[in-house]
Amino acid sequence: MTQMLQRLTLPKPETTEPLLYARLVGESRVVADGVVLASGAQVSFDTSFGVFAAGRWRRVSTVNQLSVEVRASGIGVVEVVAVTGNREEVVAHASLPRGEGAPTSVVLPLEPLQTSKHGTYFVRVRADGGEVCMTGGQWITSDAPAHDVRLSLSITTFNRQEYVRKTVHNVLQLESELAALTGRLRVFVVDNAQNVTFDAAPNAPLQVVPNGNLGGAGGFARGLMELRKQGWATHVLFMDDDITLEPEALVRTMALFAFARDPKLCVHGAMLSEERPWLQFEAGSEYSFRSIYPLQALGREDDLRTRELAITDAPEIPFDYTAWWYTAFPINITKDNPLPVFVRGDDVGFGLMHTGKHSITLNGVIVWHADFGLKNNPSSLYYESRNLALVDTLVFDKHHWWNLAYRFASFGFRNLFSMRYSSTEYMLKGLDAFLAGPSEWMKIDHAALHDELRKCAEEKPAPLTPELAAVEPRKPRHKALRAFGFLFAIVLVGGYIIPRPLRLRGYGVGPIDARAVGVATLRNRILYRHDRITDGYVVERDTKRFFSLLGQVAKSITAIAFSYGRLKREYRAMYPEMVSTAAWEARFTAGMKR
Repeated sequence: MTQMLQRLTLPKPETTEPLLYARLVGESRVVADGVVLASGAQVSFDTSFGVFAAGRWRRVSTVNQLSVEVRASGIGVVEVVAVTGNREEVVAHASLPRGEGAPTSVVLPLEPLQTSKHGTYFVRVRADGGEVCMTGGQWITSDAPAHDVRLSLSITTFNRQEYVRKTVHNVLQLESELAALTGRLRVFVVDNAQNVTFDAAPNAPLQVVPNGNLGGAGGFARGLMELRKQGWATHVLFMDDDITLEPEALVRTMALFAFARDPKLCVHGAMLSEERPWLQFEAGSEYSFRSIYPLQALGREDDLRTRELAITDAPEIPFDYTAWWYTAFPINITKDNPLPVFVRGDDVGFGLMHTGKHSITLNGVIVWHADFGLKNNPSSLYYESRNLALVDTLVFDKHHWWNLAYRFASFGFRNLFSMRYSSTEYMLKGLDAFLAGPSEWMKIDHAALHDELRKCAEEKPAPLTPELAAVEPRKPRHKALRAFGFLFAIVLVGGYIIPRPLRLRGYGVGPIDARAVGVATLRNRILYRHDRITDGYVVERDTKRFFSLLGQVAKSITAIAFSYGRLKREYRAMYPEMVSTAAWEARFTAGMKR
């Protein structure tokens, strides 16, 4: 009996970036069920989603016998090309069956995977002397799986009906149509807004549970706890509600789990930009508690249309945590539940403690997500300031008060020097919440707090007026120039010692997800705007507010120095209770009463 490892997925007429799936050369046309090649044309799968990552499968799985099945017919040939370093060679080929009607299957066996030296394989179909029709194919093995896999998606949603309905529909359709997944894939939706409905068959493997608005952490904690109780799932996939899923990701994830060498293997889906569907935002992340910006994304800005990236056998890069837009893991990897942090940092803590060190990525295991720059605002900085301080305290023995003080001071001054006063205020509030200690944290009404934080009207991206939309975005400056601008700002105290008449008129311009410290020094107003869409906001210089907040930042740094040691002991002692099932159940009950 053969087992499917991954499919040869062809672009559809509506696909926005066909080069992620396949490369078409010569006269051809994409139709609903495949591609039609005229004589001399070819379709090849030397693409980010199309290649079979032989090296990665060899290193992380027990798969040995490997074949590829191609569904095509006409006058032509199918080839398997192996890539080893800079060398490419055809290692298997066969003529296509001729005749009219639906394409039939051609199976090409390959050498044993575990003794092969090849890094990557890809399929190429060529029309020679006549028309060829191809509808897809799959990479298969006759090896027995090492593990019995039953995967349940856990999706937390809050008023994202358009996205989540589409995702759930696509997953249920995949489960019903693909025999390899039927009966092995379920969907569990935690509805924090208590208002979502789905147009699914009564017997569909879908369960929806209403929940109080306890953020992503509360939703995923509820999903994980319920799935443990039910006892069906061997693996869980945490997935955000505001993503667009590539369904093939589930096929590959489940196959990796079935053949995993490491029974604790976790699979992380890379995130691509919704605005630029070929651009990678993150494929795993490192975390440096000593840095001002501790989250260090891997694969940032990679253009996944690039052939060299697609065919290269890249080694597995260790990373520290996996984001919950797509994190799949064995349900028994830990008995702990997520931290009660609402949003921002919930996945960081769970990844650093449990899933990160076992995680890998795989080509084609991806989601698309809207630009994070549009989601950042002062309230999100409240959560980052509070939650990452908690994560650092719990996870890192060598994290000291001066590490937290350095990050807070550096980030606080950057916000102040770039006229982002509201961001500074919310960072201060977040730090104060951390400094209040774990006993106060356990009393938080997370839904009420979030409602209060959302009232902030400043520094929130919104459609710009025609006048502001006409202002050209500023391209990122060279790192050396940014460093000079920061030093310039320090010498001139952010420009506040410069008389107002001597400052430049008009708007300075900064990227929406950055702090325009150097630009702000000689300006009275800064336009922070998106570089591809006309969203942004304006901030204005306020000298009184600046010096008031500067004093508060200095006071908070002193508080960190005097209280950090005690807080670290208290938070670590309280951790088992913070993540306990009993504590979360109490939060669920309180949340439903609101």
